Amino acid sequence: MSVMMNEKAVSEAIGFVLILGIVISGIGLVTLYGYPVLVKEQSNTDVKNMERAMIVIQNDMKSLCFKNVPYKETSLQVSGGTLEVIDAGSSAPTFEISCDGFGPVEFHPGGLVYRSDRGTEVITLENGAVMKRQEDSTGSVMLAEPRWFYDVNPVTGEKTFVIYIMNISTDETTAKSGMATVRMSLEGTIPHMPPGDAVDVMVRYTGDTENDLTTAWENYLTGGSPGMSGSGGIYTLAGVKKLIVKEYRIKIHGV
Repeated sequence: MSVMMNEKAVSEAIGFVLILGIVISGIGLVTLYGYPVLVKEQSNTDVKNMERAMIVIQNDMKSLCFKNVPYKETSLQVSGGTLEVIDAGSSAPTFEISCDGFGPVEFHPGGLVYRSDRGTEVITLENGAVMKRQEDSTGSVMLAEPRWFYDVNPVTGEKTFVIYIMNISTDETTAKSGMATVRMSLEGTIPHMPPGDAVDVMVRYTGDTENDLTTAWENYLTGGSPGMSGSGGIYTLAGVKKLIVKEYRIKIHGV
């Protein structure tokens, strides 16, 4: 007499294997395609938050320089990267300002630099301007402009050019991630008074090879409010009747 085999257990095992395979395939697809998207979105969120934080610090520096506020303290969350304070004495970027009978006066502005750990974004606060670039890229863009003024008197036609230099110093170069508190004070101001005759003003900018912001500064100086001419780091403005150069020394006590 033949024995009938019960195939119900076999069917349940095959169904379990199929379901398990579908689940594993789904997890693999999510890991392969979804996780990088989530990481990218998180990186973009971190960068956007740091852009806003840098602009807040920029406004605090303006308060120190132009509103007679002696001390400012800003708390921020540094996520997905590190925030570094660079002393002017060890800063590679250089500004040179000169005209007939004046200068050149050379400045190393120092700055604050955020570098993303998840992406290639670098955000820099330098000389009162907030800029962004990508690692290993020559391009850069200015997110918030410095407080430089160029004005032409509508009656006399006299040109006035006002340049504010923000010089950042710190006792030691520091880098911070997570919660940070930027504490800073105004240490003093230094006016530089050139002659009052009509002159051609020259601004020379030499960038940092490891954090090249030349494009952002060139676009601002030639296409922004100064309206200068030139390229390659040398820019001029002709026929300036009154040139005002004022240096603000800001000390960052810690982050």
